[in-house]
Amino acid sequence: MAYIYGIQNFFDSGSIALIIELLFVTSCVSTILYILTKNQYVSYLSSAPILYILSALFHYSTHLILLVLTMTIQALILLIIKNQKKKQLHVNEQAV
Repeated sequence: MAYIYGIQNFFDSGSIALIIELLFVTSCVSTILYILTKNQYVSYLSSAPILYILSALFHYSTHLILLVLTMTIQALILLIIKNQKKKQLHVNEQAV
């Protein structure tokens, strides 16, 4: 429980914008990595280290919950991309 209470003190009003920015930049970098490598597992597994490195560059500490949140967001992005590709393939098959 002490870890949960520590997170509550970690999220003050000034750090929420930085956290959102870090999550956005991490998901963008991981998605670009997915587009370049065409490997969803590399993109998914690289999202946590990318967040950790970016937070270290911004002199900001991170928590395990933020790493899990980053990986969850990246998994959702990958599912959306996969679903869009499947829809596009289905539309192209019907057109032929």
